[in-house]
Amino acid sequence: MTRLPLFALILAGSAAALPAAAQEATVEAEKINQVIVYGDDKCEQSSPDEIVVCNRLPETERYRVPEMLRGDPLDPRNEAWANKVVALERVGRFGTDSCSPTGLGGFTGCTQALLAGARAERRAADKTDWQAMIADERAKRLAGIDAAAEEVEAAVVAEERALAERQKAAEDLERQANGEPPAAPTAPDEADAEPLPMPPQP
Repeated sequence: MTRLPLFALILAGSAAALPAAAQEATVEAEKINQVIVYGDDKCEQSSPDEIVVCNRLPETERYRVPEMLRGDPLDPRNEAWANKVVALERVGRFGTDSCSPTGLGGFTGCTQALLAGARAERRAADKTDWQAMIADERAKRLAGIDAAAEEVEAAVVAEERALAERQKAAEDLERQANGEPPAAPTAPDEADAEPLPMPPQP
């Protein structure tokens, strides 16, 4: 493993320990690339400044017109039977909860009709959840950043410990050259030496 200088490790550790606001700004500034791949095509790997998410489609769809653009959407033959049945059910509906200008309380029920139409559109829409794919890729990236930060911190601590040991060895050699006894081992800090307070017993 290549040993990095102490100042490089300290700089890397300080960069990994950015405030939460700076990390949020970094997340907001990152680029997101949504790619559609076909068959066994390779999905491009994410880079440090870009998240790449891929939606894989079968090879038969490579040179075809997108499904949403195929055919005439206004052609009555392309209308689903479920929609035709719904249209037939609405014929002759009036009164309360009918969302029609006919009958007493016919103006009510429009909200339920809008919600039902929205749910139907959502079910018929593309099933690719780009937001979930981006969130998963972002979570993987953040996990990698945390692991790198922990590795840098461990390397910095090890380098500081090795530096302290080298300094102590140099001081012992200097004392030995001057005929002085070696320095006594330093006692641990008082805060570390004190026992932890015990909770009161009932």
